[in-house]
Amino acid sequence: MKNTVIAISLMLLMFVPLAGGQSSTPKPAPELKKWNIWVGDWSTTGTAKDTPPEPEYKVNWHTRCHWILDGFALQWDSTWKGNGVESRFLEIGFFDPIKKIHTISGFTNDGTTWTGTVTFEGKTDQVETFTIIFPNGEVSTCRNTWHSQRMEWPSPEQSNASRTALAG
Repeated sequence: MKNTVIAISLMLLMFVPLAGGQSSTPKPAPELKKWNIWVGDWSTTGTAKDTPPEPEYKVNWHTRCHWILDGFALQWDSTWKGNGVESRFLEIGFFDPIKKIHTISGFTNDGTTWTGTVTFEGKTDQVETFTIIFPNGEVSTCRNTWHSQRMEWPSPEQSNASRTALAG
């Protein structure tokens, strides 16, 4: 009899979470919508410098940016060609709801990694401040300011257009 009561009690306890109602599906933070300025396929050409005293060189950059993980993060898949080197990299951008900051992490095909924060200024500007760790262990900090020249672009549902109006 004692074993029967224990077995029935365990069976009832097993279904208590189901009877208590299911929690609603979490939704991405509204702050993530700021990342929509990047969604789509981008091809850009321009110049870059690795350090201030070095000469500029021509750069060709292609990136595809899309939402992942049910809209909780953004992924960039990129190819950067310049200065005789072709680099491929993956970046993930997300919003930390505890710290209330936008963050980014990146990884390249040569072992370089970076992490940092992103701030948005107005509808079209973005500032990235991050720390880079090179394969040899050297650490550097960097700041990028992006000025998107597009003021009004299609909604995220229509964002598969090729975009080239970017200066960085």
